Amino acid sequence: MASARRAGKAQAGLPPALRDRLIIVDDFLPLELAEAMRQGIDDHFANPAVHAPDTHQIWNYWFVPELYAYLRTQPEKVIAHASVDAFVEQLRAWSIQTLGLARISWPFLSCYVAGCRQGLHNDSANGRFGYVYSLTRDERKTIGGETIVHHEGDLFRSLSARPGAGRSFFDAVAPRFNRLVVFDDRMPHAVERLEGSMDPLQGRFVLHGHISETEPLIGGALPAETLVEMVRAAFASFAESAFVDDYHGPLTVRLDVAADGKVDECSVMLDRVIHPGDGERRWPMLLNELLGRFEALRFPAADGPSQILVPISFGQPPKME
Repeated sequence: MASARRAGKAQAGLPPALRDRLIIVDDFLPLELAEAMRQGIDDHFANPAVHAPDTHQIWNYWFVPELYAYLRTQPEKVIAHASVDAFVEQLRAWSIQTLGLARISWPFLSCYVAGCRQGLHNDSANGRFGYVYSLTRDERKTIGGETIVHHEGDLFRSLSARPGAGRSFFDAVAPRFNRLVVFDDRMPHAVERLEGSMDPLQGRFVLHGHISETEPLIGGALPAETLVEMVRAAFASFAESAFVDDYHGPLTVRLDVAADGKVDECSVMLDRVIHPGDGERRWPMLLNELLGRFEALRFPAADGPSQILVPISFGQPPKME
């Protein structure tokens, strides 16, 4: 019965769960803020004859053989702290609305000149999603610097009957000015080698870091403690009975609770849960069971409706504390 109700709600127009490994948002910040941040970079590299140790000996040349070769620093050493903070807050608001995830790591500011690159790697232990925000000028005297994110699935089998090269295996996202790129941290990714001018202002500048979950996010009339305690108990009961230890990845469920305490809507915002076994097909059934447990919750009556976003990370240390 619960699954039939959820199917009916989906047909009524609930947004589908986000399952994409890669998200691109152009014109992410108000143009005035983006330009102010880039102006900080331009000002930093202006007048090289008067650069001083305390203002310019701040760049770490991060070189790891066969993996990393680029310059990075704390962004507030180059860009106004208030501007970086505004970016982080904008990203947090976007992430909550889009992914249901609210923890944003403070970014690095990285500079790529000719020869700089990142080799293929993943960041499975660093977050749920990586973010890369570009302050690179669209008109530049360099090429390269694309963010490479591999495709999902078994590429050997999917291309076994036809030739493939380059973007048959990955997406290459250009570092356009004011472009945000967000991708599943578990995906193999890299940065294309930069070629051309050695002038840093012609290079690739990005703010980058990681996104992960916090405790459930609460809004509305019910006390947060009541909502969180009941949701935790429902998930714990599910996890004990469902044998989900081998599943891996983030899931965010949204509960809309009416004033009388009943769950009006129970929907999935984000579903990037996978199983390492190709033949494992239980996830839709398990997810439906979890949603049924959430949907069956009866919260105390309150003066108005409430909403709770429940981020869950399977196969990772829990962050619902």
